[in-house]
Amino acid sequence: MIINIMVTKIIIMEFYNRENELALMELLDKSKPSFLVITGKRRVGKTELIKQFSKSRKALYFFVDSNKSIDILMDEFDRMLREELDLPDYINVKEPENFLKFITSYDKDIVIAIDEFQRFLKIHPSFITQLQRYWDMKTDNCRVFLIVSGSSIGMIRKIFIEAQAPLFKRADNILTLRPFTVHETFAMLDDMGITNQQEKLNLYFLFGGTVYYYRLFEKYQCSSFLDALEKLVFSEFAPLKDEVRDILIEEFGKEHSTYYEIISAISQGKCSMSAISEMTHVSSSSLSPYFYDLTNLLGIAEYLIPITDSPKKSKRGRYFLKDNFFRFYGHFMYPSLSQYMRGNYDPIMEKVLQEWQSYTGKLFEDIIRELISEEILSEYPEIGSWWNRKGDEIDILAINHEKKNVLAVEIKNKELTRNEAKRILNATKEKTKLIGEVAGMECKIGIAARKIENRDEIEREGFFVWELEDFL
Repeated sequence: MIINIMVTKIIIMEFYNRENELALMELLDKSKPSFLVITGKRRVGKTELIKQFSKSRKALYFFVDSNKSIDILMDEFDRMLREELDLPDYINVKEPENFLKFITSYDKDIVIAIDEFQRFLKIHPSFITQLQRYWDMKTDNCRVFLIVSGSSIGMIRKIFIEAQAPLFKRADNILTLRPFTVHETFAMLDDMGITNQQEKLNLYFLFGGTVYYYRLFEKYQCSSFLDALEKLVFSEFAPLKDEVRDILIEEFGKEHSTYYEIISAISQGKCSMSAISEMTHVSSSSLSPYFYDLTNLLGIAEYLIPITDSPKKSKRGRYFLKDNFFRFYGHFMYPSLSQYMRGNYDPIMEKVLQEWQSYTGKLFEDIIRELISEEILSEYPEIGSWWNRKGDEIDILAINHEKKNVLAVEIKNKELTRNEAKRILNATKEKTKLIGEVAGMECKIGIAARKIENRDEIEREGFFVWELEDFL
């Protein structure tokens, strides 16, 4: 595969595509006192959103550092309040209860943001229950817009969403920030001066829709995918050199090496419990807590079942990594970690470039699946993938039970001749006969690829055809 190297003038990166989120925050700010929870995986842009919203407002930002005791944290919070609000000496906010009492009775317009709020569960759990009490007792003249955010999605759920959660139904809204879609990411790259389609694809394969990485791309004046690899990953002072390790250590401490193994196994294509267990030192019966952490706390993995299976009964579930950079790290860097940490980057970089075409095949499928799903959702309410234990797979299986319609689509990360496309279409049609759940439904067959020879002719035969240019 040829990696295009482009020298491009980089435009200063703007704040992108959170208009709906900002509109909600504006609405809540106008009806203070208000309480908003913002969650989403790391690097998705929670702090940037808060900073953007707070630009023209009186605002205080508190960060909960899990390495600090509650006493040290409250000293910091007290100092910030005094400096920003010019508090008289007789007001004491060093104790958690006094701090909470103060912010829930403050009678001037202010935004108070507490980032990584869920860490209080570890540092000082009673802070959370005390917040419940003081928020319930807040004064009528309170003019605070309280925003709490957290990247441990599962912990935020335990605090705010589950029925027995201490702050259940206290928040006016819970906002989950998601990574940018393919279209949103490509539009952002266009504005940054990256217009070549393959360059944009390669960058998305590497970073996904995580905006933070594109901010580094701009900050380090990268001009291409290859430039990003060299400056951001494969150099002595690369800002992403320790990205995955630092996140895992911060979240899981001494056990981080086990999560390394599991992430690497999944990124190598081991998707079942048994296959992952064989590639790690963890038995199948002991893997569940690790998967819970990766899916619910970090939000970098997901558990999927065939679209035709019942969630409660399926035994064909598979684990996948939905964070592209974690997937890249697990596939290329972790297996050569000693070499990488010694600074011997060239062999790993060479391996990346040699294997990029095959490595990105699954990523290409994911992109096209997302784009096709957006297009057909109104016609097919249920969209997913299908597979069986014998190894048969269909990349997209879309079902409309009401109309008894089925669409099966195969995705290929290559340019196809007419004969290749026809063979794939016929094979896909045969595979649909293995799916008992769609028996008796009208079944349509489709194919998606980078480019397909004689596309019009294939479509006239009744098949659905998509090419990359249709979307991008």
